[in-house]
Amino acid sequence: MADTEIGTRIGALPDGVSRTSIQEDFYRQLKDLKLEKYRDLTAQDLALDLRENRNVKTEKAAFLDLSRSFFLHRLRVLGISFATAQAVSQDNATWAERWVARWTPEAEIELVEAALKGDTVAQAASFAMKERVESAPSMGEIARVIEDAFTCGMGEAVRYATAALQAMAVDAAAMDELAATAHRLSMVIQYGSIRRLDSSPLVPILTQIFYRACLLLPQSCVCDDNGSKVMTAAMESLNAAALAHDFLDGEAWLKALTEVSERDDLNTKLSGFAAAILLERGSMDSERLKLEVGRRLSRGVPAELGAGWFEGLAMKNRYGLIARLSLWENLGDYLDALDDEEFKRALVFLRRAFADFSAAEKDAIAENLGEIWGLNGQQVSEAVNAAVGAEEKKLLDSLDDFDFDI
Repeated sequence: MADTEIGTRIGALPDGVSRTSIQEDFYRQLKDLKLEKYRDLTAQDLALDLRENRNVKTEKAAFLDLSRSFFLHRLRVLGISFATAQAVSQDNATWAERWVARWTPEAEIELVEAALKGDTVAQAASFAMKERVESAPSMGEIARVIEDAFTCGMGEAVRYATAALQAMAVDAAAMDELAATAHRLSMVIQYGSIRRLDSSPLVPILTQIFYRACLLLPQSCVCDDNGSKVMTAAMESLNAAALAHDFLDGEAWLKALTEVSERDDLNTKLSGFAAAILLERGSMDSERLKLEVGRRLSRGVPAELGAGWFEGLAMKNRYGLIARLSLWENLGDYLDALDDEEFKRALVFLRRAFADFSAAEKDAIAENLGEIWGLNGQQVSEAVNAAVGAEEKKLLDSLDDFDFDI
């Protein structure tokens, strides 16, 4: 009934009728960028290929999709809800974008309100990003502005935000903030060339931030279990940046990871995670892993600490760990040495460590254990899965009469 009685057609004012300057610029760009058909109440998909189109004659046509991307990102920065960016697959994330465009009366109102920031869409977006930089409470927020400026194709805004970031980088910052900033700068440097902008001014800032993160990493790993979740994400981001850029000090990063993996006074989960990164990068050999496993999973180490270390180790490169039979032998010996009370404490951490393992990975571990115990691997896997299922059912049944104070 709504389609019949109301429809989806949108009216338009004739040329010459009074509009704000930013509205005039918006409609002119819609026409230049061939986006007029998307000014409709019905949502439509818009796929963009940011690479140069070599099958056309003019430069404007060759980079039409890139210009469209700049325009849509500027609208996004201004909060104008004409188009919404969608996630794309990782395979073509560097050059492809996908948007859903839909025109609404609210978008027109947002466009008029943006006139307070500039006469054109580009000017208004630049002013909005400058405001964000001036009020930014942290390096991470400025790095987010730099990322937005790159996606908007606004070199002047990039330079302004970069100068502000450089000024803030001399002050102390938390490890998670350094890692988040390094991650954003790394992404801009890796993929900035597709937007035809010079990202070289960001290189010295990323180098400075990364080196500081290397120096702060060991002391930042003195934290509780909640803090370890933040730190594992930070270590993952920094490691990705180190792998992506040759100009970063890889030796300093590996040295920091080695210190974290070997020290006993840090969060053991983070020590295990550092060892996992070193293993993945080929910087820890089998002999050294065996010594570390023997030290961490020994009779004198409290159960929660040993199991916590193994949880961190199991967070990366799982198939590589599964293939190391000596690791499971050491884990089996460690569990055999625990008394009932210690085993119960260790079980909490070990169950959490294996919670994210797939069924295939658990089967492979069961086969390893079967080989160690001299049993059939398939039978061990079936017995383990049956025991886990029975235990979970028992736990659920015990909750039937539990008073949840509702």
